[in-house]
Amino acid sequence: MSQALLVMAIRSAVQILTWIVIIDAVLTFLPTVDRRNPIVKLIRSITEPIYRPIRKVVGPVRMGDVGLDLSPIIVIVGLQIVGSILVKLIH
Repeated sequence: MSQALLVMAIRSAVQILTWIVIIDAVLTFLPTVDRRNPIVKLIRSITEPIYRPIRKVVGPVRMGDVGLDLSPIIVIVGLQIVGSILVKLIH
């Protein structure tokens, strides 16, 4: 596999995972979304295993009466950092 193709694959994977995390985060703010929907279940099956270890270390942040889950933000930042490191290692 050429370096350019590998870099493109890494960037695409990071971008796809980032969008899946963003969609999952937005879905949590929509109470009328059916959690049994196959697409929602697929998204959750991808994101939950990624969030779980982060949630063990960083619990929800209390903002008044609301708990804010920072794991999606941490995952997105982590994906960007790991993707950049991998691309730099390839070059």
